[in-house]
This record gives sequence, structure tokens and C-alpha cells, in this order.
Amino acid sequence: MRLSFRPSSPNRDRADAVEILPPLPVAGPAAEGPDRDAGRAGRDAVDRVEAELVRAARAVGVAARDGCAETAAAAADAAALARSLEALGARAGEAGGQGRALGISAETLATESEGLAGVLVQAGRHLARTDAQSRMLEAEMAAAAQDAARVVEAAATLARQANRLALNATVEAARAGTAGGPLWQMAEEIKLLSGDAARAVEEVRALSRRLSGPGAVAMGSVATSLACLRPAFATTGTAAGAQADAARRLAGEAQALADAADDLGHDAAAAATAAGEAARRMQAAESVGAGVAGLAGGLAGRTVASLRQAEIGDRRVHDRYPVDLSARVGNWGLGRVLDLSRGGLLLTPPEGCGAATGARLSLDLRGIGRIQVQVVGTSPRGLHCTFDPASEARMRDALVAIEEENRPLIAGVQGGAEAVGGALEQALAAGRLAHHALFDTRYRPVAGIEPPHYLTAAVPALEDILPPILEPLLLADPRTAFCIAVDRNGYAPVHNRAQAQAPRTGDPAWNALHARQRRLYDDRIGLSAARSTRAFLVQACPQDEAGRQPLREVAAPVRVHGRHWGALRMGFRI
Repeated sequence: MRLSFRPSSPNRDRADAVEILPPLPVAGPAAEGPDRDAGRAGRDAVDRVEAELVRAARAVGVAARDGCAETAAAAADAAALARSLEALGARAGEAGGQGRALGISAETLATESEGLAGVLVQAGRHLARTDAQSRMLEAEMAAAAQDAARVVEAAATLARQANRLALNATVEAARAGTAGGPLWQMAEEIKLLSGDAARAVEEVRALSRRLSGPGAVAMGSVATSLACLRPAFATTGTAAGAQADAARRLAGEAQALADAADDLGHDAAAAATAAGEAARRMQAAESVGAGVAGLAGGLAGRTVASLRQAEIGDRRVHDRYPVDLSARVGNWGLGRVLDLSRGGLLLTPPEGCGAATGARLSLDLRGIGRIQVQVVGTSPRGLHCTFDPASEARMRDALVAIEEENRPLIAGVQGGAEAVGGALEQALAAGRLAHHALFDTRYRPVAGIEPPHYLTAAVPALEDILPPILEPLLLADPRTAFCIAVDRNGYAPVHNRAQAQAPRTGDPAWNALHARQRRLYDDRIGLSAARSTRAFLVQACPQDEAGRQPLREVAAPVRVHGRHWGALRMGFRI
């Protein structure tokens, strides 16, 4: 028969993965009597404890998952808030920079406005002086016009007198006849002088008209315009001064705004850091919640495994052997039989086969034929079935073959377990090992090693006692993959030499493959082997730790002076 292992889904709740077996009826005389009644009462009590543990673990798991979902949502909100605050801080920083730039521009404007006001005040002063000068020029032009008028009158009088003198000289020259030549010449000269005087009068009059006409009016207009400009310049200068003051106030307010924006940016950055830290804490809380859910499920699984492997809670009437048999289940299709015993089998049904407790199924097993079974319980591993009487007889030969196949392996493991127990008893008697150290369960983690390694008070002695027993057992059969002794919690203080190399700090992959001593193997298979008080336990392992192939594991309890210490576990390649 080919053994198999079908791992459960990695996402399945560990509490859901606990195998809750139905109570198997026992017929015959063994079912009667006070001892049997006491055992039944103990198993019933274990059933109730198991059911309560599983329900509690599932409730804790649901609450933890709900809490994880809420925490994850809050962490996402906190992370979004942190991003928003970071963006706000960035915008505040930009606003601060813009405020400082505005302050600088306003300060520049204030300086330029003050300069403009000073220029306008200076221009007003020059304008005042120019106004005074223009008015003086206007007065002087008026006086010049009056002087020109007087000159015109004087020149006109002189011209009239010269004209009369020329006329008189002409008359006298005519009277003198030929002797009046000089007079005639003087009369001509006087006429020329009279003409020059008349032209001079006209020119002076023209000048006087210019001085007293448009020129005077223009000069008056200039003076008036300059007088009007003076208040305009004064008003503009005042406005420029006011603009400078406003610009300085704007510069101060812009600087205050920039400082406020900087403070806002710092506060936003601090708030973003706080929000990010809150998000990280919430993510850590989410991980803790997930760990709580896993811890609750793992605790329930380990507790149930411990209860079921103890004598008071062991409901197995027959030893079970892992197999891998294809089975056609009625009209539903192919399923797999995962283990067999003289009392029944574990069936992984085909998809769509939802047989409930009490249902009867017809199975066609490869190499065995058709049998009839009844479903007596369900678990995440499959359907737990019992044989009807006719099918039980048909299965007898197959079960004998399976038992014969496992018998030498079981005998070797049981002998090795007795040897380990005897060696520990001798060490106690010789004083090499203290009783409290042998049963020490204070596992002290070794820092910096993954997967975790632990030390106990018994490790130094066990490193000397166990290898001389384990190594020969490992080498006795070429199919043996490992041979280790573990305490009741699955702790392996010593592993085989080939797999017990010194761990490497920071190299968990190498440690998982090569540094396997001083580790806790507390999964379902490991705890079942460590806690079992049956004469032997055969299980299917998914694969050896090197990841090469499936293994068949056989375990037998190790007792020291009658006290259950742990088990010897041996894995065999199929």
C-alpha cells in the first residue's frame, strides 16, 4: 500500500483543523463492567472539554478576525490621514514660500514707493521755485512791454519831428535855389532818418504786442499750470507714502502668513508622523490579532491532541494505519481513503458528496472490491466511517497485509523507545542527569536564530546520552529518514548528526534544513506522537524536512520509571 499525506489548507483555522472523532461503539464483554463505565465517563468528559475548547477557539478566532478587519480598516484610514497630512504639510510649505516671496515683493514695493514719494516731494519743491520764477518772468515781461510802449511813443515823436524837419529843409532848399544844394541834401538825409525812425517804431510796436499779447498770456498760463501742478504733486507724493506704508504692512502680514504656514507645515508633519505611527501600531495590532486567532486555534489543537492521546481521552479502539487508496463512492465519483483500521476508515469524499452522520455509502476500493460503510462522524479531514459486518470480513486480509508491512517498523521503534527510557533511567541513577532537569519544560530561546532554538536544563546530558542510541537506529534501515527522541511537548534536544549542524544566525532557510536540534516540533503530527500513550502510533507526514518525499512516521512512548517522558519518532521513506 502506498502511504499519502494530504495537507490541510494553509488558510484554514487551526481550531477547524482539529480532528473531532465520533465515539466508536464497542460490542462484546469489554463494553460492560465498572472499569468500562469509568473509562466511558472519562471519554465523555474529554468529549465535552474538547467541544468547549473548539467552540471557544473558534469564537476567539472569529472575534480576532473581526478585530483584525476593523484594525486593518483603521490602519488604512490612519495611513490615508497620514498621506493627507503630508500633502497638507507640503502645501503649507509652498504657502510659506509664497508668503515669504510676497513679503519680499511688498518690501520692494514699499521701498520703491518711498523713493517715488521722495522724488515727488523734491519735484514739488522744484515746481514751487519754477512757479515763482515764472511769475517773476511774467512781471518782467509786462514791465518790458510797458517800456517798449514808452520807447514806441518816443520813437514816434522823433519820427514826426524828423519828418517836419525834412519838410522844412526841402522848403528852404527850394527857396535857396542853386545855393540850397546842401540843404537839399540834408533834407534827403533827414527823410531817410525819418523813415528809419518810422520802421523802428513799427518794430518796437510789434515787440510790444508780442510781450503784452500771446507771450504774456502763455507765460501766465505756464504760471497757472505750475500752480495747479503743485497740489497734484503733493497729493501723488502723499499717495506714494501711503502706498509705501501699506506695502510695509503687507510685507509684515505676508511674513506672518509665511511663519504661520511654516508652523502649520511642522504641525502637519508631526501629525503625519503620529498618524503613520498609529497606522503602524494598528498594523502591529492586526498582526497580534491574527496571532491571537492562530494562538487560540493552535492552543485548542494542541490541547485536543493532548487529550486525545492521553489514555483517558483516547477513543481509538483499533490502531489506525495511513494509506492512500482510491475509492469510487457510489455515483459521486472518486474519493480517497486516508487511513484504515479494523474498526473503519477515513474517507475524503469526492466533490458534491455531502453525506451526513448516519448515511450509508457503497465504496469500491482499488485492489479490495466493493464494501459498505456507515458515516459515524465528520471532520475537516473527511468522513469517519465504520464497516458493516460483511465488509469487515472482506477488509480483514487487506488489514493483515498492512499490519504485517508496518510490524517490523513498529517493533524497531518500540525497542528504540525502551532503549531510550532505559538509558535515561541509568543516567538518573548514576547522577548524570537530575530528575527535575529531565522533565524541565522551561524552554529558553536562543537569541538571533530562526527557526527558534531552545535550551533546557537537560540538554548537556542528553547530548551525551541520546546519540549512541539514535544513530545506530538511523543507520539500521536505509529507508529511515530521521530518528529523534522528543519530550511530551515535541521538544527535540538532539537530532541526528547529519541534521544537527550548528545554526547560522540570520539564515533561517539553512537552519530549517540543517540545524534541527533543540527545536519544538509542536504541530499536529508532532504533538500526536509526543503525547500518545498507545503502544505505537503510525502517521503519514507530508514530506521529510528536506522537502524531498512523503514519509511514514512511527512513534512509541518513552517512559522513565513509569512516567511518560515523551516519544521516539522515526520517519521512513516510502
